[in-house]
Amino acid sequence: MPPHATRTNTMGLEIIKKGQGTWARVTAYVLGGILVVLGAFALYGTINRPNEFVIVDDLPLIGALSGYKVIAAVVGLAGLLGLHLVLNRPNSVDLMIETEQEMRRVSWPTSKEVWNATIVVSFVSLLLAVAMSSFDWILRKLFHLVF
Repeated sequence: MPPHATRTNTMGLEIIKKGQGTWARVTAYVLGGILVVLGAFALYGTINRPNEFVIVDDLPLIGALSGYKVIAAVVGLAGLLGLHLVLNRPNSVDLMIETEQEMRRVSWPTSKEVWNATIVVSFVSLLLAVAMSSFDWILRKLFHLVF
């Protein structure tokens, strides 16, 4: 690397291209964080054995601190760190920035268009349900006559 070139740490904890793609990033971080936290709770529910491996009996807000809670918390924190490292890679950042820019170009339907489309879909679904139920009833009657 030439002496005048500066090397940037792309795998660190600093945010790459800060200020760009903010909504897409926040959404990805929030939804990914929710999945990681729910996964940590599921892990705790799976490995927990009541009254075993207790470190401290009674803590405020936490209750009995067990080794299983510590394991689930460490796995959850590692998952959050991994989420940040994945979402902060240059390819991921560019994808989220481009996604947000593309979403701004979308022409969204008006509420009247959405309402009209909802009525049409509901009517067609109801019509198909009635038609299929009728065909089913007719076919059942025919099969009972034949067999």
